[in-house]
Amino acid sequence: MWRVGLPKISTTLESRQRKISDDLTKAKELAVEADEVLEAYEAKLSEARANAQEEIHRATALAAADNEKRNNDLGEMLSANAVAARERIDQETKAATENITPVAEEIAQKAVEQLIDITPNINDVKLAVSESLKERTT
Repeated sequence: MWRVGLPKISTTLESRQRKISDDLTKAKELAVEADEVLEAYEAKLSEARANAQEEIHRATALAAADNEKRNNDLGEMLSANAVAARERIDQETKAATENITPVAEEIAQKAVEQLIDITPNINDVKLAVSESLKERTT
């Protein structure tokens, strides 16, 4: 029995040992392959992060440039509007002054007549009103 059973046990043990050894070799190969895949994944992930950072910086720079351009355009527009408004105010002031001058001259002439009972020279009244208006508009 020893001669019959021992070779079978020995063969079975050797077969199991080979199977375990093959499985361990395969496991080591798979571990190496998994490490390579992980390294490749981490490299791609790092590259993607770097690309994302570059894109964020590019987008930020474009947005900043666009905002600066818009601010400059708005500043120019507001400046032009302020100049135009000032010109309109000056024109309206001049028109109002021109419209009120004859009325002021007539009122001044009538006031002098009422106060001192003398009709003043119209040229003297025009000069006095003109000087008075110049003082008030400058």
